[in-house]
Amino acid sequence: MTEIPKQFGRDPGVKTPAAGESPSTYQVQVVERALQLLTLVADKQGLTLTELARRSGNSKARTFRLLHTLEAAGFILRKGSEPGFRLGYQALRLGVRAAEQIDLVRVAQPVVEAIGHRCDETVQLRVRDGRDSMCICRWETDKIVRYHTEVGRRVPLHAGSGRLLLAFAPAELQREVLAAPLMGFTPNTPVTTEQLARELAGIRKEDLCVSQGELEAGAISAGASVRDATGEVVAVFIVAAPIARVPEARLAELVALAREGAAAITRGLGG
Repeated sequence: MTEIPKQFGRDPGVKTPAAGESPSTYQVQVVERALQLLTLVADKQGLTLTELARRSGNSKARTFRLLHTLEAAGFILRKGSEPGFRLGYQALRLGVRAAEQIDLVRVAQPVVEAIGHRCDETVQLRVRDGRDSMCICRWETDKIVRYHTEVGRRVPLHAGSGRLLLAFAPAELQREVLAAPLMGFTPNTPVTTEQLARELAGIRKEDLCVSQGELEAGAISAGASVRDATGEVVAVFIVAAPIARVPEARLAELVALAREGAAAITRGLGG
C-alpha cells in the first residue's frame, strides 16, 4: 500500500472542467494536501511531524502549517506527552455521520452485531479497495483468545476470506493480481498463480470462501458474498475464530452464519 493516499473522488454535482481545461482546474491543492495528511494520521496514529512530512512529500514547514490548521479545527490532536498526532473529535464526528449515511454500513452493522452475538466470534464486513480488501464494520467477541481486526484494516485480495471479492472482481483486476508477486503471510497463503486460480474457481462455484491459517496461523474464517440490487458482489460477510474453537462440526455453523448474514444484508440492499 502506498504511503500517500489515492486521489479523492469527485462530487458528481460539481461542475466538470470545460473542453481544453485541465482536470485539476477546480482542485485546491492546499485542501488536497491537508486531506492527505489527515488520511495518513487516520491510517497510523502517533506519526511525528518529520514522519508526516516525509510520507506526504511536503516540506516540514508546510506540514507544520497544515497540521496546525487541522488541529485548530479539531480534526487531529496531540495527546499530552505522547509523541505524534492522532485523530481528534471532529474526525470521530465525521466517521459517525459517514457510517449513518453510507447505505452498506448502515444496513450491515445491525446484521454484523446480531450474528456476532449469536456465535460469540468475530464478524466483519469487507469491501474491495484496489488490490486490497478493507474492513468497513465489525463486531468482536470479548473472549481473551479471539480473531482481532479493526475497521479500516486492509489485506491483499489474494489472502483470507476477502479473496471472495477477487473471485468476483472484474477480469482485468484478476489478471493483474494473478500476474503480480503474491505475498505469503503463512505457509497456507496461496502464493502461486496456479493455486490462486484454482481457489478463485472454487469460490465462484460455491459462492463461499473458507480460509484456514492464511493470514494468521491459528485462525479460520468463512466468507459469503453480499450483493446489491443489480446482483453485483459489493462485499464479503466474514465470521472468523481461533482454529482451536472450530472443530469440523462448528465450521459448518460458521459457514451457515456467514451465508445467513450475507443474505440479510443483500436483502437490505434490495438484492
